[in-house]
Amino acid sequence: MTEIKIDKKERFIPIGRQKIVKDLLAAYHWNDKERQGFKEFCKIFIALYHHKFHKYSESLKHCYMSFNPDNDHLVEKDNNEDKKEILQQLTDEIVKLLNHGNYEVLDKPALETAMTADSYYGLKVYVDLDDFEQLVVYYRGSSMREEYKRTWTRLFFKKKKIEIPIYKRLFLMVKFKKEDERVKELVAEGETEKRARKFVKKSRKNLPDEFSEKHIFLTLFKNLPRSDLAMLFPNQQVRLKLFDKIRLALAGGAGTIFGIFSIIVKVGTAIVNPIALVAAFIGFVVIIVRQIIGIFTQRTKYMMTLSRNLHFHALDNNFGVINSLVDVAEEEEAKEAILAYYFLYTQADRNHTQESLDREIEKYLKDKYDADIDFEVSDGIRKLREEGILTEENGGFLKVSDLKTACVCMDDKWDNFFNPAEEM
Repeated sequence: MTEIKIDKKERFIPIGRQKIVKDLLAAYHWNDKERQGFKEFCKIFIALYHHKFHKYSESLKHCYMSFNPDNDHLVEKDNNEDKKEILQQLTDEIVKLLNHGNYEVLDKPALETAMTADSYYGLKVYVDLDDFEQLVVYYRGSSMREEYKRTWTRLFFKKKKIEIPIYKRLFLMVKFKKEDERVKELVAEGETEKRARKFVKKSRKNLPDEFSEKHIFLTLFKNLPRSDLAMLFPNQQVRLKLFDKIRLALAGGAGTIFGIFSIIVKVGTAIVNPIALVAAFIGFVVIIVRQIIGIFTQRTKYMMTLSRNLHFHALDNNFGVINSLVDVAEEEEAKEAILAYYFLYTQADRNHTQESLDREIEKYLKDKYDADIDFEVSDGIRKLREEGILTEENGGFLKVSDLKTACVCMDDKWDNFFNPAEEM
């Protein structure tokens, strides 16, 4: 199996927000007053960011409304220029949200590499990536999963342990180009218009009847083998593997040769018994039909495997994806800010810079949870600065307000939150 390598450490913090807060509160150095103060700080900060992300979610859903394939509400009709502007705004905001949730981008070269990898499920899937006007793919969390599988190298008698690299979460956003636009591109590449249109229609033949090129499809998947990215796309085409082609060709060829031989043998006796010739011809036709049915049966088997595995990997679609991403982003943002505040407050005497704070938090996460991550220290600092509880002194030293002042400051922000001028 070809592995898609991702060498850099991930930003995602694989520990729940409640667990982190609970463990920080359990630290031995707190006195009762400080522990209660930090607990209050976490409570107010989490509530504050929950409301901010609720506003963000409502704005994002409004942008997505006219592109949502599941929409059952009346929407305002926009002209083409407005549509393009809203589409770009939606794409930018989705990418921003994914980064808040510490997702990592999968660019087109990485996707193309995945398309050529051997599928764990034995599927060969082709996808025309150039058929999309918008294509955004991000992942969060990667690991190895062990499976046991019978292989031809062991004559299918004994199972072999296989390590499968997987994405724990994978986000997919696609919007198709107009059919005429894609046809023109293929014609410009040297195809005839007839062949180009046939190619595009074949690529899109598995799309639902209600499909429209104005729709944007958002999908979230879990625990997906990296080599099976291709099966997620709505315009995927399942094709026979080389092994199956050879097997069917050998079986079909042998049957065909036998059928021809039978006819030749019986032609000689046809004058005496013409019924024998008719029977031989019918038998030959039956053999050919059986080989054709075998090909379609194998293809149906592939499609069933694809459908079954998509069912178990799918987490959410369209509006539901926005809700899921907002929840994750809200949690990640809170964890980063709370960890940054905790270490700046409890280690104020160490005069942390951004770099030293980053190292300290990464060391804590590694020692406490065995989580080797690339902590987003700049995000944590930014959020504390935005709330008015962090300052940077000469030399780049970072200082935060004491617990009482920080709680009062954020409480004031909460009281003024429903001011229409307040933005995230």
